[in-house]
Amino acid sequence: MLLKPVSVSLSAIALVIGLSACANSPNSQTLERTFAADPLLEENEGTPVPPPPPPDPALAPVEGSSELPQDFPETIPPYPNAEFIRTIAPNETPESTKADAGVVTLWQTSDTAEQVRNFYQQQFNQPNWEIVPQANQAGSQPNLIARHNLDLLVNIDVEPQIGMGENPPERVEFLISYVRANPAETTGTTPGAQSPNTIAIEAATPVSQATPEPSATPATPTTLEQVPEQLRPYLRDLEKMGIAIAQPTGNTSANTTESPVNLNQGITRKQFARWLLEVNNKIYANQPGKQVRLTPTTANPAFSDVSTTHPDFPVIQGLAEAGIIPSALSGDSSATTFRPDAIITREQLLLWKVPLDLRSNLPSATVDGIKESWGFQDAGKIDPNALRAVYADFQNGERSNIRRAFGYTTLFQPKKEVTRAEAAAALWFFGRQGEGLTVPDAMANPSPVTP
Repeated sequence: MLLKPVSVSLSAIALVIGLSACANSPNSQTLERTFAADPLLEENEGTPVPPPPPPDPALAPVEGSSELPQDFPETIPPYPNAEFIRTIAPNETPESTKADAGVVTLWQTSDTAEQVRNFYQQQFNQPNWEIVPQANQAGSQPNLIARHNLDLLVNIDVEPQIGMGENPPERVEFLISYVRANPAETTGTTPGAQSPNTIAIEAATPVSQATPEPSATPATPTTLEQVPEQLRPYLRDLEKMGIAIAQPTGNTSANTTESPVNLNQGITRKQFARWLLEVNNKIYANQPGKQVRLTPTTANPAFSDVSTTHPDFPVIQGLAEAGIIPSALSGDSSATTFRPDAIITREQLLLWKVPLDLRSNLPSATVDGIKESWGFQDAGKIDPNALRAVYADFQNGERSNIRRAFGYTTLFQPKKEVTRAEAAAALWFFGRQGEGLTVPDAMANPSPVTP
C-alpha cells in the first residue's frame, strides 16, 4: 500500500530533474510555452466572471421524485382510492399535459379512468373552482383543466399514456399537474409585478370568462317569456349564481352548444338532486357545517340503479348518506332504486327540500292536519312519508316552498311533475322564515370564512 505514493513521488522528481537538465537545450523553450499560463487568463485575473443567475425556483424543472412535492396544494381534492407514485420529470411529461404543466405528479387507482374524471368533474363544480373550457376540442376529453380562484391552475389527465410501465394491468394511472400564480407564497421569494405563472393562468382562461355571468347556456328572453311571470326572478337569480337552468343536462359544466330547453318542462330526479346539493352548498359557502358532502366512488351504492360509475353518483349518494333522500340507509327498506331519469313530483320535492330548511326532525302530521293548515282538498292523496314535510313547510309562512313554487292553491296535486321553473323557485331560499338565506344573499356575501 505504501509503494504507490513512493512511485509517484519518484516520477515527479525525475521529471523535475529532466527539466533542469534541459534548461539550456532547444527543447526548453518549447516546454516553457507548453506549460506557460494563458495570457488571457492573466489579463482577466482581477475581474472574475460572475456565475449565471440561479433559475426561478417556481419555474425550475422538477426532477423525478418518489415523495409528494412539499408545495402540493391542499386545495386539490385527493382522489379517495388513489395512491401517489412519484413526481414526473419534465422529459417524461406527455404532450397532453406539457403546456404550462408546472409540477406533474403520477397517481394510481383500481378505479376506472371515467370514475376519476367524474370525481374531479364534481369537485371542480364546487365554490371557488371553475372548469376552464378547452379550445378546439369536442366530445369527452381525457384531461380536465380547472382554476381555483386566481392563484392555481390544475390539470387532471386520466389517460396520460406516458409509457412508464409502472402500473399493473388492473390499476389505472393518472396525472395531477398544477401551476401556482404566486410561487412567492411557498418559496419565500419576493414576487414581481406579475409572475410568468400568473400569465399562464390568465392565458388559460377565455376572455369571455371575465364577466360575472355563468358559463352555462343562458336562458334567452324567449325562454323566460314562456315561464309564469312570478317565477322569472328566481330563474334569473339562479342563473347568475351559475346554475345551468336552461341546459338539458342541468350541469354547469355541460357543453355550451346545447340548445336551451323549455323551462316549463319537468326536471328529472337526478337533475334536481344536483341542483339541490349545488345551490345549498353555494348558499352556505361560508358555513361548511351546513354543506352536503360529495361521496367518493369507493362507497357502497345506496341504490341499485345508481352505480359508482354513474356521473351523478357522488351527488345522489351524498344526499342519501346525509339522510336527505330516503333510502335503506335512512331506514326506508322500500327505497332500493332511485330512478334518476324520472321526473320529480311535488311531494318528492318537499320530502327532499324541507329537511334542508329545518335542519331538525320533521313534526308529526296527519291528513286532517294538512286539511286544516293548507286547506288542500286532495290531502288524502299525499304519500304518508311526505305528509310531515308538507306540514312543516306550512310552518315556514311566506317562505314556504309550496307558496313560492306553486302559488296559492287548494289542490296540492302531490303526484304532479315539477317544472324547472318551479324547482328554481323552491331552491331560491334555504332555511326558516326570518333566519334563512336567499340566492341574492349568498351572492352578496360570497367570501367563505375559516371553519
